[in-house]
Amino acid sequence: VKSAGVGPLSDLQKAVVTLKEALAEIHNAEDSYTKAQLSRVLRLETMIDIRGVCDAAEEVVPANLWTLATYKELLFLDQHTSTGPEDPTFYDE
Repeated sequence: VKSAGVGPLSDLQKAVVTLKEALAEIHNAEDSYTKAQLSRVLRLETMIDIRGVCDAAEEVVPANLWTLATYKELLFLDQHTSTGPEDPTFYDE
């Protein structure tokens, strides 16, 4: 986003701060039950909100500047890697 000069840079920066604060709160919680509750909120609420910001960034950043795996690459990972018989390391495992 920064290199491309497009996208929700300030929102992404805020999201990083939010994640760091949430993780610190989890690590500093006194008991496992509280940690579990905070982890649930982080995973099922906070991360879903932040995903929207990341999706918005991925939509506007040119593919050649996007340094993370795209959803398409993750969904079809088996088509981007070689682990079949044509791969000589396949039989050595």
